[in-house]
Amino acid sequence: MPSVSSLYKAIQTRLGAWYDVYQRPLPWRQEVSAYHVLLSEVILQQTRVDQGTAYYHRFTEAFPRVEDLANASEDEVLLLWQGLGYYSRGRNLRRAAQIIVSEFGGELPRTPEGLSRLPGVGPYTRGAILSFAYDLPYPTVDGNVYRVLSRLFALTEPIDTTSGQKKYWELAEALLDRKHPSRHNQALIELGALVCLPRRPRCAECPVVEYCEAHRLGLEERLPIKQGKIKVLPRYMYYFLVRIEDGEGRKCLIRRREGRDIWHGLYEYPLIESGETPLSIEGLTESESFAQLTASLRSPRFHPIPLATHAHRLSHRQIYASLFLLECEGLIGSPVYQVIPEEEQSAYAFPVLIQRLLEKIR
Repeated sequence: MPSVSSLYKAIQTRLGAWYDVYQRPLPWRQEVSAYHVLLSEVILQQTRVDQGTAYYHRFTEAFPRVEDLANASEDEVLLLWQGLGYYSRGRNLRRAAQIIVSEFGGELPRTPEGLSRLPGVGPYTRGAILSFAYDLPYPTVDGNVYRVLSRLFALTEPIDTTSGQKKYWELAEALLDRKHPSRHNQALIELGALVCLPRRPRCAECPVVEYCEAHRLGLEERLPIKQGKIKVLPRYMYYFLVRIEDGEGRKCLIRRREGRDIWHGLYEYPLIESGETPLSIEGLTESESFAQLTASLRSPRFHPIPLATHAHRLSHRQIYASLFLLECEGLIGSPVYQVIPEEEQSAYAFPVLIQRLLEKIR
């Protein structure tokens, strides 16, 4: 049997040669800079490459330099981020740019300690910036790499536990090609994305299949192992398109979501929630929240048939949303909502859920 060091060297060599031939021509690989790596890695968290590429182009066109992103308003960033989900990533990206400019002179740090000061930059993104942009010998472990390492070495430690993750990072560190860390890390990721797929892996196309323990044992599709699944709970949300007809054109009410809940910083229509239990129309109209909403409207007229309904899945919630029409002639008092012309709604960043509801109306 080969020694561990010779085995690792053989894997490094095969991976690097394969990557040189089969790597995808992704835009952030064409003109490599630490800022471009930061943009791409934050965008690609929880996002497929084909979807994320369009957003990457959108951001590099709007904010070609880190200084441009640092000077942007939160609304400008979230409007471009619309549709990507996990909106805290967009807010953290903007704050990170501000810190890069104010504390690091517009240059991304070249140390893990410096990068750790940037919000939203965790161990994987730190390793990606240090290795992809600066070719420094730091490992990166994302979902693709977990899968490749688990199968290559037939590891059964769950990838969603602290002890399991520690072991995978230690293995990635030991396997790292320190002469070519950027190529090596991206080759592992690319192998997981193109060949070592979650289902029906293309083992015949794998450059390191002869070293793969999972393939030898017939365990490819049973690895990696996860300890448990997230329990998904229902959440019922009832939105109201409050349409104001006051002789000056159609207007509607929106507000910006605050607090620590989902979609913080995005805009929405007036909303009534009922938690994990749905409401009947009677229950909705008899609720205190509905009474408070209609009390702020002049001559309100409620339409009990929803304009649209939509089921929207998040990682930990299954949202069931309905959009109702509520017409009025004006406002009474000072509600917590902004009044805007209906035709200007596209200038505000709404959650994808509301966009889907509006698409169904159109």
